[in-house]
Amino acid sequence: MASVVVLLVFFTLLVMMIFGPKWLHYNWVLACMVLFPACIYFTQSPQISPHHVFLYGFFVLCALKDNALLLDGIFKHPLRIPLLLLLVSLMFTAFLNGEGGKGFYNAFRYFMESYSYLVLAYIGGLCCKESKVEEKWFYPIVIMCVLGIVEFALQRNLIFPLVCKAFPFYDGYFDLNSAVSASRSYRSRIFILTTHPTALGSMLCCALVMFTCIMKKLTWSKSKIWIAWGGLFLLVCLSGSRTALACSLLGLLLIAFGKVDFRIKFLIIAFLVFGAAGFAKKFVDDFSVEGQGSSISMRQGQLLYSFYEFAKSPIYGNGIRYTSKYVMERDAYNDRVTNAEIGGLESVVFFQLIDYGIIGFSCYVLLYLVAFIYFFRRRRFEYAQGGLLVSIVFFVFAVLSGEIGGNNAFAYMLIGYCMGATHVEEEEEKEREENEENEENDEKESRIEQIASAEEFVK
Repeated sequence: MASVVVLLVFFTLLVMMIFGPKWLHYNWVLACMVLFPACIYFTQSPQISPHHVFLYGFFVLCALKDNALLLDGIFKHPLRIPLLLLLVSLMFTAFLNGEGGKGFYNAFRYFMESYSYLVLAYIGGLCCKESKVEEKWFYPIVIMCVLGIVEFALQRNLIFPLVCKAFPFYDGYFDLNSAVSASRSYRSRIFILTTHPTALGSMLCCALVMFTCIMKKLTWSKSKIWIAWGGLFLLVCLSGSRTALACSLLGLLLIAFGKVDFRIKFLIIAFLVFGAAGFAKKFVDDFSVEGQGSSISMRQGQLLYSFYEFAKSPIYGNGIRYTSKYVMERDAYNDRVTNAEIGGLESVVFFQLIDYGIIGFSCYVLLYLVAFIYFFRRRRFEYAQGGLLVSIVFFVFAVLSGEIGGNNAFAYMLIGYCMGATHVEEEEEKEREENEENEENDEKESRIEQIASAEEFVK
């Protein structure tokens, strides 16, 4: 019965996207990303997940209903150059590793399922006046908060296995045949409908900083705004991700930093310097404890292992998804690790350099650099502020803890949306300035005509 309900929800969302207005397509893709984990599939070869259905369905519908909008989203995208370079670098890696036609196919799929969300979300942002996606966040946040509190209280996730068992194939971290829990004796953690608490933490971190930046745009009552904000922050804490909490505090600090004068900024910097010095020892001690999540020695092992693999092919990498194919397998905990000493590769830097080499990693960094410049130049707009903060905190998160469970796709959904919405705001500002200028010119012409008529009357 539960499986029927889950599939009914999925197909209902799909039908609403197919037959609904084009400006709501982004909303349905985002809803699918939140409701369904990235570890469930309809087919195994090729792997087709609910996320893939909505992703490719979005572009097909956009091409059929409004190809002009699709072309604008591709060829006028602020990140079109780094995105093109990323695609070329992936094809280059596949070619030089002798993977042939299958390699090009894998490279294209990897690009689509990783970076095309930026294009999808940019198109959604161009329709922000009609979709108003941020106005629809309240009830999903409340529901997620309730599920998170229940999971934290029970130390068990009840809804995740129900959703995953509704689909033919499951490829996640947890064993669905026993009680599903991410909590351990040393730390309580929740993951709700994501693949892992770390994925949940990073996604909520991005949502929190964007929500904080656009709160002024919401038409909600103040009580609803602060309930939603408090719910997001609570979920970040309950996820148990130390990196997510640190990145959330970084984002909130940057927001506060931009709203105070120079003297307060100086005091904040001084406070942070002394605070960092005071907590440095405790930080090192916490991350030196073995067997309680990521430790310093584990990260050192990952660094050495990554350097060894990187040295095999430093320029163009070892191939598309090399780490997922040859490095990560299953162990007794059902995790993708072949070497207990490395415990996975918990940084985007590691797998980018191993898989795609210096060329691919440079293109990846360039993507964030161009996004930062685009938003920074337009930081007078709230959406640009949100996009800037999401770009910063997610890049920091990815470097510290990696891309996991589709958290990068979720971040791109927010970054791309902020880019499209910022473009809309910028165009509206230009239009207002042009109208004001035309009005001023009309007034000047009217005055000149009045003066000329008065002079003729005197004559």
